Amino acid sequence: MKKTVTVFAATGVAGSACVEELLRMQQFNVRVLLRKSGQQEKSSSGALRSGDDKQQQRNDWMARGVEVRSADVTDHAELIPALEGTDYLVSCVPLFATESQYPLIWAAKEAGVERFVPSEFGYIYEWEQFWPTDTVHKTMSRQKAFIRRMIEMTGMDFTIIPAGLWPEYYMLEPVGVMGDGVQKFSWSTGRDVGRIIPHVLAHPASRNAICPVAATAYCSWNELLDTRERLLGRAVARNHLSSAQWQAAYAAQPPGALKHLLAIGVAATECPEGMPLWANWNALHLPEFKGTPLDELFPGYIEPFVAAMQASLSN
Repeated sequence: MKKTVTVFAATGVAGSACVEELLRMQQFNVRVLLRKSGQQEKSSSGALRSGDDKQQQRNDWMARGVEVRSADVTDHAELIPALEGTDYLVSCVPLFATESQYPLIWAAKEAGVERFVPSEFGYIYEWEQFWPTDTVHKTMSRQKAFIRRMIEMTGMDFTIIPAGLWPEYYMLEPVGVMGDGVQKFSWSTGRDVGRIIPHVLAHPASRNAICPVAATAYCSWNELLDTRERLLGRAVARNHLSSAQWQAAYAAQPPGALKHLLAIGVAATECPEGMPLWANWNALHLPEFKGTPLDELFPGYIEPFVAAMQASLSN
């Protein structure tokens, strides 16, 4: 009998890709849980999709067999019936909405949800919370650790899927390289994060496990940027920044999305010994999964994303 997967925050990049991959795999019954109309949404990139665009996507999913439910996601009593019949609950909320998962956890327990997959698709937060330097991202890592503890306290199973760096957010020029550029990193675009989630869920080794993945590539900064240069046919301006330089840039940046990105640079250069923790779990357990090839990824997704982000910062 098929398990039922409910995806919360499914209209973002990762959430949409997750739903599409669930439909393609045909191994699960697929549901989507939406916020009731009028409830505030957040976005890691700062860009929100139009209501018409989301309605069109909803109609398309329903026509393909997705069950769409909506609820006041801050109302515990309203969430319970919306989650009933769910086996696995996947949360794809953006970085700045981490706290919105709190009411979901307790409601999921009362609704009989078997497994909760929190939105932790970046760094490995057990490592994050012990960074020497306090940053806004370190504070958020403590939230993530608390969320996992909440899930454990309910008795639900969990699956944690750290996915490393999202390259689309780090390609503004001059590109700030973390360290000497030789250390290998896990790279996962938002789209590939969404694509890999169903595959991780379907694997028996993911139950009550931390599954660090490289959904797109496992390579160094230099390898990634050399590929970009080849595809663009020009040099990509890059600055190899030391730990002290990342800390200085972080301290000078006003609050906002860029400060969070700089905080990750602080951690990666301050504690480079943590990088090998990003074991390529999918290479071991999901050798058949292939991330989007870089030759397709840069022209088809990353370069347009960078252009849009640059335009947004210029306004």
